[in-house]
Parts: sequence; structure tokens; C-alpha cells
Amino acid sequence: MKEGDIRKQVAKRRDCEVCGELATKRITFLLPHSRSNPSSTGYGKDDISWCSDSEVFVCDEHETDAREIGRNRGVEYCSTFFYERFPHVFLYWVEIKEEMRET
Repeated sequence: MKEGDIRKQVAKRRDCEVCGELATKRITFLLPHSRSNPSSTGYGKDDISWCSDSEVFVCDEHETDAREIGRNRGVEYCSTFFYERFPHVFLYWVEIKEEMRET
């Protein structure tokens, strides 16, 4: 970093973990016995639909592949979030670096 640098960020949508296209679904998973497992984010909670111990972002075509990815990680299906309804959960920040121009 040097004097005059400007830091900016841009929000980008996550990619499908299978094919790399833009994700349309966020599939969340919880550890087994999540309500009674202290290692789980669902521990001791009544409504665990928003909890997530693991997640997979996929496009419509690869939704079934996401569940297989979850099984391979040793977690159980919890919820599916759709981009159309919850676009904010698909976004992450990427820093853009640009130099300030002298006028």
C-alpha cells in the first residue's frame, strides 16, 4: 500500500461449487444431533432453519449434487435458500485496488 491508494469493495455473487456458474441455491447442513450437540450452531435452539455448520452454493442443475457433498462432509441437510428470495446471503465482498490519479 502506498500514499494515494483508494480502497473499494464490490459485492459479488458466489459461484456454483460444482460447475462455476452463478449460484442460485444455498444449501445448509448441520452436524448430526444438532439440537443436542454442543459443537453445532443449532445446539439448544428451537428454530434451527437459519443455523448452518456447513453450506454449499450451487446452481439449479446441481442441487442434488449439493446433498451428496454434504453427506461426504458428514453433515445432515438443514435448509435451502433461493437467490430470488434471499439475494444477500449469496454475496461476498471483493476488494478493488485502484490508484488515485493526480489532476
